[in-house]
Amino acid sequence: MDVAIPKGSAVYIRYLDHCPNQTLSDVTERETMGWLAQEIDQYINIQNDRTIENIQYSNESGSGILIAKNSILEIHLIAKRESE
Repeated sequence: MDVAIPKGSAVYIRYLDHCPNQTLSDVTERETMGWLAQEIDQYINIQNDRTIENIQYSNESGSGILIAKNSILEIHLIAKRESE
């Protein structure tokens, strides 16, 4: 990823999905929006649903997607994470 985006920031990503399934047999262009949770080697983890961290019973769980950096066609910062 050539763009420096702080962890926890909201992003828009357009990417190529290389995983064929029963309805899609070829590479498909997809898009997602969410929070940049982490970078792991050649992948980024985007959370599109997460627990609010300051809730008393939060376990900081969420759901999202792991995207290969080399499949990203474009990425845009929507909002930087607020300083804590």
